[in-house]
Amino acid sequence: MPIVDKLKEALKPGRKETGDEGDLNKLLASSAKKVLLQKIEFEPASKGFSYQLDSLKNKYVILNPRTEGATGQKATEPAQIKRQVSENVVGSQSDGIPAPQKMLFPGNKLTLKWERVYRVGAGLHNLGNTCFLNSTVQCLTYTPPLANYLLSKEHSRACHQSGFCMICVMQNHIIQAFANTGNAIKPVSFIRDLKKIARHFRFGSQEDAHEFLRYTIDAMQKACLNGYPNIDVLPHLPCQLSSDPMHQNQLNSTFATRTHAHRYEM
Repeated sequence: MPIVDKLKEALKPGRKETGDEGDLNKLLASSAKKVLLQKIEFEPASKGFSYQLDSLKNKYVILNPRTEGATGQKATEPAQIKRQVSENVVGSQSDGIPAPQKMLFPGNKLTLKWERVYRVGAGLHNLGNTCFLNSTVQCLTYTPPLANYLLSKEHSRACHQSGFCMICVMQNHIIQAFANTGNAIKPVSFIRDLKKIARHFRFGSQEDAHEFLRYTIDAMQKACLNGYPNIDVLPHLPCQLSSDPMHQNQLNSTFATRTHAHRYEM
């Protein structure tokens, strides 16, 4: 039975369809009107809204607090933000997640502000429908926690991964970008390894920037966890090893930028 007939049968039980009576659009409109006219019964909440709000406040860290003049509240100091990140990543047990047995990157080493002032780095050439790639790479390049970590070259000093490593690719690009202020560079390393980042992406095709961002972050996380085969990846079991906090759920909003998204593609 075609789907149209099934819908008609469901909307008009016990009635034969003849002429206009079988008009699916009228039946759908009539059914929708009945739903909209139904009275909604509300019940008092068992827990107040403030309870849920306090729970959310304990879960997330404000990365871009507003100034005192705008909200009447004091802006959060960088040291306080850093302490909050450390407590959320390491010490908090209120969410029921056991503390990891080993930390690959302690939360107290994560700096959410720029550790030093840099001039605006290089722009990126469009090599043929690579705007999705350029915009994503530029956003990641100007994300302070990620840039601070990669510019320190801490990863490359300890990286023993043979072949493709997304963190190394990102590190080399960020170093090159800040070394070529006022110029434009070609993101050839990303193009060369495009299929290693996302197997179904093709050079020259128009791709989705958000999808590329997800695959890039996934590839960076795999690079961070390389050499640690005993990590429990099942979501319902306790984690045995903590990954880089830049890729943990506690810092979902880390990979965001408000000020650099529109400037850097050439």
